[in-house]
Amino acid sequence: MEAESSTPAPRPVRRSARTPAKTPTKQPTAVARPPPESPSGNPKGKRKAREPAEKSSAEKLEHLLTNSKSKLTKLDITGVINYANFLDLSEEAQRRLCALLPPTAFTTFAPSVSPTHPDYVPAATQTGHSPDDDDRMQVDVDGQPPEVSGGQTPATLDPSVLTSPFFLSAAHTFQDHLFSSWLAKKASDDLAKFREGAMSGDLHVDWKDEVWERDQQRPAGTTRSKPAPKMDMNALAKHGLLQKGDVLAYKRAFPALNVTVEKDVLIESVDPQTHALSFLLPPGTQRSLPPALLSLDPHECEDKILSVAGVSDPVALERAVLDSDGRIRSADKYEHDVAACTTASPLSPGFQDEVANVIAVRGWKSFTVWRWREEHRAGGGDGMLPIMEQQERAGREKVATLFYLRGCCLSAS
Repeated sequence: MEAESSTPAPRPVRRSARTPAKTPTKQPTAVARPPPESPSGNPKGKRKAREPAEKSSAEKLEHLLTNSKSKLTKLDITGVINYANFLDLSEEAQRRLCALLPPTAFTTFAPSVSPTHPDYVPAATQTGHSPDDDDRMQVDVDGQPPEVSGGQTPATLDPSVLTSPFFLSAAHTFQDHLFSSWLAKKASDDLAKFREGAMSGDLHVDWKDEVWERDQQRPAGTTRSKPAPKMDMNALAKHGLLQKGDVLAYKRAFPALNVTVEKDVLIESVDPQTHALSFLLPPGTQRSLPPALLSLDPHECEDKILSVAGVSDPVALERAVLDSDGRIRSADKYEHDVAACTTASPLSPGFQDEVANVIAVRGWKSFTVWRWREEHRAGGGDGMLPIMEQQERAGREKVATLFYLRGCCLSAS
């Protein structure tokens, strides 16, 4: 007992309350597994887009002959329509195509003489059958194709017809119409709508002149046009179109009064600074000027002569000529000018402007310029040559009307 008691008791082991660190373990690498195959065979599992239903033969043919994106617009038409392809068709198709061709496309065609020609002989006297024209083209009746005559068969078709310039031109025109969508359903619907409106009177086609004028109109405010230059006889003198010594031959007929006024007006001088003109004209109904004033070296004459100065407008000069003549009053001349206006009523807008334009244009057109040649003018000083004295207006030659010279001056400026 004592021995057992003398033996020391074992020391109790203390346990730590901390959790020991765990040794890191290596995780196995995950291996990607292929997704399960779908029952439809699509690896991604997505639905396929539904394919459009296949078009029927009629729909394909309609697209080929009416759609602007048809293949016929991009290929050589001679590669489709030719005699070799015609022979590859069935006999029925060949006969149907022959029924659409005119009689001139076959070798059996014989031209006939028009009934109005003197050499025409009725067919009844030749063959004993009805005198109907054998070369008259048959057309469809009630939507049914015409019957093929005995001479219009695939065997008698002239192959050169399919390569003739007339046939190819028509084929190319068909391609142009197809490309321009003129054969599409919308174009046919628009045409049917227009025909219905034209028959009822609700629609009409624009005249070509109206379309041209509308296309030629410039938008307002886009361009600034220069103001038209003032054009009168002084401007013509400034450009050298009127010169000293020129004769302005006035002539105008007044049918309502049965009177024709003719009078020569001489340009006496041209101001070098202002280009103002002074004129000489005979009095009364006298037409020509005295020879003394028409010479290259004019001198004073004993005959009475009227002088007009400070006039630059042909209308004013015309009024001076008519006043000196004395047979045409201002009211009579005005009525004659108004009769030439296209506006029906004087109360219509723009009537006065039209009358003023008619008066101005007739004034410019009533005077014709006569002038010497330059060699005659350069040889002056010793008086007129005897041969020139016997000529009209002392050898001057006709140049043009004031209206023409005015147009030349406007185009030059």
